[in-house]
Formats: sequence, C-alpha cells, structure tokens
Amino acid sequence: RETTNPPLATGDGHALAFRAGALLQDMEFMQFHPTVLYIAGGARYLISEAVRGEGAYLRDCNGVRFMSDYHPDLELAHRDIVSRAITDRMLKTSHSCVYLDLTHLEKSLVKERFPNISKVCASFGLDLSKDQIPVRPGAHYMIGGVKTDLQAQTSVPNLWAAGEVTSTGLHGSNRLASNSLLEGLIFGAAAGRGASQAALNQPDQFSASLLPDWDTEKRSDEDLNSKDLRNSLASLMWRDVGITRSSDSLKNAMDKVDFWDRYVVDREFKTLTGWELQNMLLVSELMITSALARRESRGVHYRSDYPETDPAFQKHISVISTR
Repeated sequence: RETTNPPLATGDGHALAFRAGALLQDMEFMQFHPTVLYIAGGARYLISEAVRGEGAYLRDCNGVRFMSDYHPDLELAHRDIVSRAITDRMLKTSHSCVYLDLTHLEKSLVKERFPNISKVCASFGLDLSKDQIPVRPGAHYMIGGVKTDLQAQTSVPNLWAAGEVTSTGLHGSNRLASNSLLEGLIFGAAAGRGASQAALNQPDQFSASLLPDWDTEKRSDEDLNSKDLRNSLASLMWRDVGITRSSDSLKNAMDKVDFWDRYVVDREFKTLTGWELQNMLLVSELMITSALARRESRGVHYRSDYPETDPAFQKHISVISTR
C-alpha cells in the first residue's frame, strides 16, 4: 500500500520467469525505506537517509525524539530497524506518521544539500526551516527474485535477467543503498552479451503456430473490479506481510490470496490491469510462501514469532513452478 515504486511495478518479471520454469530465491526479502513523504492523497516521495546523515531528528506526533528507545545508533540505524521503530511508534501514538525535524540545521545547509527535497516539500506548503516533514515507511526494493549466475544466466536455457527482477546474491538479506545501480550496470551488460551471443546461433527465420486471441471457454473479466482487488491486495500485503510478520499474519494473507487467486486465475483478460493483477497475486503467494519457510529474523525479514537469527537458516529459500 505504501511504496516508493510507480504503479506499473507489478512484479511482471518475477511472474513471467516463474511461469517459464525459472528458479526464484529470497522472495521473503523486501526492503522498506523508513522515510517516505506522507501527505494524504499525495504521491509518495522518498526522503533520502542523507537527511538523517546530516543530523535530522525523528520525532513522534508529541514532539518526542524516539530512536533512543530502539537502537544506540539512533536515526542512523539500519533501514529495517528504523522502519520497525517508526511503525511501532505510529502504533503507540495512534498516529499515521512520524516527523523528520531539520529545523535545528542551518537553513543554507538544508537548501544547498537537499534542493529537490526542499522543492518537493515546498510544493506541499512545507518550509524545512520551520516545518517538520511527515514520513512513514514504504516498500522500496525487492531483494529476492530470479536466481542468476555471474553471467546473468537464469536456470532456464537462453533466459537472462538483470536488475531488480533478479537475485544475484549481491545484496544478501539487506541491500546497501545504491549497490543495485552497480549491480544493474554489471549484470545488465552481462545479460546483453549472453543474449546477443545466443541470438547469433538462432536461425534467421522463425515461425510458430498462432495462438487464438480469445479463449471462449474461460470467463471474461467484465464482472471483475481489478482496481478494487488490487487495492485490497496491496493493503493485505502491507498489513500482514510487511515490515513485521508472524505465522498468523502470513497464514491469514495466504488464505486471502488463495481465495482471490481462484476467483481471478481462470479468466481471460482483455485489459493490462487484469494481467497485472494476476502477476501481483502470484508474486504475493511466492513472497508469503518464502516468508513462512524462513522461521527466523534476518536482514529485512523480521518475524515477531521468531525474532532471532537462526544459523540453521543461513541459506537461500528457493521456489520453482511444479506445473
């Protein structure tokens, strides 16, 4: 529900690769960014952790600086720790967000270091020399994905992958900021080389039997409100498979996803939103399955019923289609 990603990020690559028979791993590892601008009805905008690096404070709705209750590194603790602290504080204060306070910093420093953030906040009537920034965590980066080797080759012959759709192993269980940019450059080039080299071995002429445009035996999507289902799925995943999970919350999420999937999967969609919904349901199922299997807390995956790291789970959780 709360995310820094655009609406078109619906897990299509993960779903397509899974259906093609590729091995996926680490699907339980979804990284949340702790400070996303929270303006009711407004677009979510990431407030860089560099703001906290320059000395900004996190305060609750009562003005209390609270990170000392959660970690000795205060606002500079790891993203997952700060995210859990913020959501816990929101729950304790029954408030929809917390606040980033830069008012004690030099006005010229803030304007010089964070011109874009200052501009975005100003568009909502916030003056960072006087006003605090309302923030809350949001889903930010999918660490898990299609397993590849160092040449970006997946487990499926002649299928290469690069970027956030993959799980190269580079990020472990908790991605460091900006490492994914370097990963994309290196593995993107490798995937391009591999695919282009393989294409040289393909015949110049390619033909395949045409598929019918419409399967008349399947139900249409005319009576399906894809938008409502998509919003409900996003809320469910945020609530039960989000920053803090447990066996009960994960099983509840799985029950609902299974129910919706049975309602959606056997349909022939005429719209892009319908196909995206199918992909979102599949990726949600893979995330929940992996999170249930990892009975510990590690990196960005935190389970309240298994709060400690277990050496027995120092391994990848993998999923592959059996159909």
